[in-house]
Amino acid sequence: MKRRLVRLMLIGIAAIALTGCSNLSEVIPPSNDELIENNENNDEDIDDAEDEDDDNDHLSSEGIAHGANSYVLARTPLSSFFYVYDSETDSMRQIDRCEIANESPNANPDIYRLYDDYEYYMSTLIGEGDGFLFFQDSVAFEEGGNSQSIVYAVKEDDYKIYDVWRNSGDGYLSGCEFYNGCIYIDYVIGYDENYRSLGDDVDCFKFDRKTDSFTELEVDDGLRKIIQKSNDLEAHIRRSGNFCNAHVYDECGYLPAVKDGELILIYSSGDAKTIPGFEEGYNAYYDKSHVFSILMDYETGVGTASVYDIKNDAITEITEEYSADRLLGKNGTKYYYSVSNNEEYGIKHNYVYEYNTENGNNKLLYDVKFAPGSNIYPGVEGFTLTDSFIYYLGFDNGSIFWVPVEIDDPSKEYPRIDMGAEELFNYGTIDYLSNTYKCPDCDTDLVCTYVEYPVLNEYPSYNIEKINEYMKNAAESFISEDTEAAYVDSSCEDHSEHPSWYRITDDYYVSDISKICDNYLTIEITGYWYGGGAHGMPSRIQYMFDLTTGELKKLSDFYAGNENDFKALVAEKTKEHFLSCIEKDDYGTPYYADDAETVYAQAYETVSLDSGNIEFTEDGIIYYYPPYEMGPFASGFIDINISYDELLGTNSL
Repeated sequence: MKRRLVRLMLIGIAAIALTGCSNLSEVIPPSNDELIENNENNDEDIDDAEDEDDDNDHLSSEGIAHGANSYVLARTPLSSFFYVYDSETDSMRQIDRCEIANESPNANPDIYRLYDDYEYYMSTLIGEGDGFLFFQDSVAFEEGGNSQSIVYAVKEDDYKIYDVWRNSGDGYLSGCEFYNGCIYIDYVIGYDENYRSLGDDVDCFKFDRKTDSFTELEVDDGLRKIIQKSNDLEAHIRRSGNFCNAHVYDECGYLPAVKDGELILIYSSGDAKTIPGFEEGYNAYYDKSHVFSILMDYETGVGTASVYDIKNDAITEITEEYSADRLLGKNGTKYYYSVSNNEEYGIKHNYVYEYNTENGNNKLLYDVKFAPGSNIYPGVEGFTLTDSFIYYLGFDNGSIFWVPVEIDDPSKEYPRIDMGAEELFNYGTIDYLSNTYKCPDCDTDLVCTYVEYPVLNEYPSYNIEKINEYMKNAAESFISEDTEAAYVDSSCEDHSEHPSWYRITDDYYVSDISKICDNYLTIEITGYWYGGGAHGMPSRIQYMFDLTTGELKKLSDFYAGNENDFKALVAEKTKEHFLSCIEKDDYGTPYYADDAETVYAQAYETVSLDSGNIEFTEDGIIYYYPPYEMGPFASGFIDINISYDELLGTNSL
């Protein structure tokens, strides 16, 4: 059974700043008038490029770039299937990763990881254009060797795979976009012995139908000069959404870079301009005359959208009633962003705006409220921008679909693109509890809890009310536990000044409802607790009910062996899993221990028959180790599969 993953961390635009030893004092920033005059010729070229390349202004916040006459609708760059729309034929085609992997004439799953039951082991979809899908990955080509960044293309008509690019050193790919008929690849060259960046670079490829391969092309001299200047300054090129550096240069005449935490704009003339007020943690898009950014205050959790006027050195804050949430995309001088309001904790209400830097017009396009059980970030997830439309993932009556919004007339309704019903809504609906415990003295939020629970209909069992009552009581128990966990020893001075530092958040979502052997119903809850620090703690719980009695079942109701028998079985299966990881995985194992006998001993000590770390499936059980129990946090949950034949001596429950 494929697990529906709760996205605990939402996809954003990564801000990376690699700094060197020298400072910006060696570059004397020109005045605004000098800057404009020095780059006047370049601006004329940009105007021409904008006229020619308007069709290339396609951007998705999920990191997928689009071609001039087509675009991709994908929930995430790791989605198992997605849609490709061709404007020339006005047709929408669904593409399945599994189908590509099975039908490609030259598929190699060790290099081209197009499909896996677990999404996190798949190549990332990064672009589409000229009849190709483009993917990136990190692959070790030799046993025990270092991983290398790769970009490859899949032809949409016959699924033939083409190698495009592979880094030659220890650097990494920083961005990729199909732009102006070519695939542009931005990357960091590598690092010196002191782990300092050796600088940025860019390569460009175009498909040659005569040779049936991707051929490297020369990159614009002006772009090369800017990248070299950035490297000389020991600055690091800053990404603008998922636009490649060539695209940004063509539109703006400069590239943004970060030096010692400061944002600078570097022009091909060699001039560099420092932009004040941009600190670590901001997301930004750029045009010729403006920088549009959202800066998140991590002490308060409030985001602020602002526009910097390059010529006049002026910053304008775009004040909204709610916190600015994220930058979504841009088309020319029009920027798209969202603001968010938690009407009650866990129920986000997102508003999507278009801001035009030419006239300062700020227009609300649409707003969407979170639906319990949908697992969708409302109005923002899947955000895809084309010349005339925005697409986002919507949810209603248990079904997910793509919603088209005409930018010039957002109130106009268009047919939705259905993605089918979510399985868990086959059994009823999802309700929720939300609670915010506030400091009784200063009214600061201390503990925020959101818990979903199913409200089943009569179909699965005549004892449905018994199951519903149990699940609601379980949800209420999560609320009461969190309230008791409030920071009773923190002072009002501390938590009112830094509310996000002292606030605990605890979220639980219904992630799956399934039947096993027609006799049992399983309900799975995934959670995420955060109480400060680098990351929180994920959790997962499965409840299994007998449909004939409505009673909650545990493994001890089926297992005839004793505690030691069970510990030995799971420890042996854990040892086998460790050995299989060594045999097939070039990236090591998920365990702390580095030998099989130590893994067995640690597992035997950890495992318990009464543990809640057990999930029932159609064919067996999963005994899972949470992060830190047998491996580091980065390993996530370590799943050990045990068949019913091994456990019970039968083929099913």
